[in-house]
Amino acid sequence: MPWNLDALAVAIDDELIEIRFVALALPLPPIFRATEAALRAALEETRWKDARLRLVVTDIDAAALTHLVHESDAGA
Repeated sequence: MPWNLDALAVAIDDELIEIRFVALALPLPPIFRATEAALRAALEETRWKDARLRLVVTDIDAAALTHLVHESDAGA
């Protein structure tokens, strides 16, 4: 998963880890699944291993939408 560190914010406490980000690609469900798996693996040996994860899309990059438009044009 590509990360643009300028486009995300992280808040962490013992019960909740919230990551706010700009989506650079679509569709979101596979991105959420991959992100959750990576975060769970990274947190496995930490005090936050049982914290809830909240992923918040604050915006969608225009390039992600342009990609969808081109795919629909190809199918028409």
